[in-house]
Amino acid sequence: MSTSPFVLFRRIYLVVFLLIALLGIVFTGITYLATTSFYETSTQLLNKDVASHIARFTSPYGREGFDRQKADSVFYDAMVISPSAEVYFLDTTGKVIYYHGAPTEIKSAMVSLAAIHEYLLSGGTKHITGPDPRDPGHRKIFSAAAVEGESGRVGYIYVVLGSQQYRSVTQMLYNSRITPSVLVTVVVILAISLGVTMLYLKRMRVRFDELVNAMGKRFREGDFMVNLSHDLRTPLAIARGYGETLLLKKGELPLSEERAYMELVVDNIRQVEGTVNQLFELAKIESPSFEAHREPFVLSEMLGEVMRAVGAQQRIEQRGMEDGSWIEADVAMMERVLQNLVVNAMAYTPAGGWVAVSLFREGDKLLFSIENEGPPLAAGLLDWINGGQVRPARPAIGLTIVRKILQLHGYRLRAESREGKNLFTVWMNTFDTHL
Repeated sequence: MSTSPFVLFRRIYLVVFLLIALLGIVFTGITYLATTSFYETSTQLLNKDVASHIARFTSPYGREGFDRQKADSVFYDAMVISPSAEVYFLDTTGKVIYYHGAPTEIKSAMVSLAAIHEYLLSGGTKHITGPDPRDPGHRKIFSAAAVEGESGRVGYIYVVLGSQQYRSVTQMLYNSRITPSVLVTVVVILAISLGVTMLYLKRMRVRFDELVNAMGKRFREGDFMVNLSHDLRTPLAIARGYGETLLLKKGELPLSEERAYMELVVDNIRQVEGTVNQLFELAKIESPSFEAHREPFVLSEMLGEVMRAVGAQQRIEQRGMEDGSWIEADVAMMERVLQNLVVNAMAYTPAGGWVAVSLFREGDKLLFSIENEGPPLAAGLLDWINGGQVRPARPAIGLTIVRKILQLHGYRLRAESREGKNLFTVWMNTFDTHL
């Protein structure tokens, strides 16, 4: 089932919006966790000596037992120094001995010593949370110190950094100020990200529409790809036929005949490969985003190299090859133009026929022409080569590539067919390298 471009891009918009919204939620969560972690770590580090100072200078643990009056004094001093602190006095098992408040406020009378021991081993430099006797369900940052007596350890001083009242105030401030600021920031980031993404997707949709229109135009102009399938099926069918013959008569044919069959298979596969490569090349240069990379070079030098590469130097009459005119064009693409024109001229020239290439100046233009004996070109093909808009049913892919490359460079191409001769001429701009 096909999907229209509108529905396709509407789905893309929806996916992008949901993705950006998810990223915004993740960003908000990470920001909250990072802020909370920073606050807890810095607060715990700044107050790491609170419990040890109490244990050293105002400890209520004494020879005669636990001094509650002194403990109350510690509570008052701690509240003056740090209003957010809650001081608990524990015995050696972690049981809460005393706390300045109503007994009903203590929800858990036992404090696990595991976190306290870990804290003491780290010297108070690690971010460690421990249980809160008034709120067992939520672990808090703390300061802790061991209290030593004459006969050994007598208990612990455990200071929770963040009283219930303090937490209520900070939560109110967070909800009223920080949360709106974070939300506004996230909304702004989301809006900007979504706007940029929508603009980019809009450009993608325009390019997509251009591609769809170009493909539609190509099919309307003669169903080019359907007709081209014949050029692919024929050599494949031939190669398959010879390959099956080799399989069926393996060991029965003379070696020379087997070799001839194998060469025919390879030649036809190479023909298919060449056609496919040309189709890929044509698709690339017909892409709306394709650009030619121009640079200066001498065309006569390139033409000589092309003819040597295809083995045509001895078979083609050459005129004006000493011309040293410079042109500015895409080197690889112009090499393809010359190669296609030379190979086509040789391929369609009958045995004993002649081919001639010429280079000559016409004002500020450099003209390249190639002429050969052979059957005349069809009228529709001639019209299309010379700028006609109607593509023939089965134009040679090589000529299609030549026409497109020259159009990209702004060069003129003209084909003529008369008296058993075909002539292709290309007009190219030249420039003076001494300027």
